[in-house]
Amino acid sequence: KTSAARTWWHRQQQNIKHRHDAMWADAPQVSEWKENVKVEKRKEITNEVKCKKITECSSYEEFKDHVAAAFLKPIDLYGKNKGGGGEATSASAHDKNVSSLLEKETTADVCAKLAKELESARVSEVKCPTNSNQFDSDWRRLCKTDADKVSYLRKIPPKKYKSIFRVEGSLSVLGEIIDAFGSERKKSLTAPAKEQKLDDSVAELDGLIVATLKGLMRVKGIGMAIAFLEESEVEMAKTLCKQLVELGQERASIIGYTLEDVDHILEKLSEE
Repeated sequence: KTSAARTWWHRQQQNIKHRHDAMWADAPQVSEWKENVKVEKRKEITNEVKCKKITECSSYEEFKDHVAAAFLKPIDLYGKNKGGGGEATSASAHDKNVSSLLEKETTADVCAKLAKELESARVSEVKCPTNSNQFDSDWRRLCKTDADKVSYLRKIPPKKYKSIFRVEGSLSVLGEIIDAFGSERKKSLTAPAKEQKLDDSVAELDGLIVATLKGLMRVKGIGMAIAFLEESEVEMAKTLCKQLVELGQERASIIGYTLEDVDHILEKLSEE
C-alpha cells in the first residue's frame, strides 16, 4: 500500500509539473522575455571581453577571434580530472552549455571561468607557433617564469624562427629570452644533483641556447631587436657565449653545435 501510494503521489507531481511547463511554454511573452535576457547577457559578456582584450592582443585578428569566442563553451584541455585516475571529467562549469551558464551564473562568473580555463593550459600541451602573433600570445599567456619560457622554446625547432618572425620588427622578446637562458643556466649549475645528471642537464640547456640564438640571428630585422636590448641583456648574451667557447670544441661537438656557431652569435651581438 505504501509503495502504491508513493507511486500515485509521484505521478501526480509529474502531471502538475507537465501542466505548469505547458502553460508557461504557451505564453509568447515569457518565451520572448527569456530570449531577450539571454541576448543581453551575451552582449555583456562580449563587451567585457572587448574591454579586457583591447590592451592584450597584438593584432586585430587576434582581438577579433577572442571577441567571436566570447560566449562559447570552453574547451576541456585535459579530457580527464586533473587528479588522475582516468575518470571522466565531472560536470563542472566548462562542461555546461552556454545557455545553462547564462541562466545560472552572473556575467562576471562566466568570464572568470572562461579566463581560468584558458590559463590552465600547460606549456607541454602547446604546439609550435606558426607566426609571431601566436608566439606572442603563448608567451604572454603561458610563460610566467624563466622555466616556462625555456620549456616553451624547446617546442620550437630553430629553423622555424625565420618563418615565425618573417615580418620585420616582430621579434619583441629577445631580451626576455636571453634573461631566461641566463637565469636557468645559473640555476642548473647550482642545483643540488648528482654530477652526471647535472652535467647532462647543463649540456642539454647549452645546446638549446646555441640552437635558439643561432636561429634567432637569422630572423629578418634581428638588428633592430638587438638594438632595443638593454645593456645588461647584451652582456648576458655575450657572457653565455663566452662561457660556451671556454668549454671547448670537444664538448660542443658532443652536444651538437660548433664554436663557429657561437662566434657567429657573438659577431651579430657586437655589430649593433
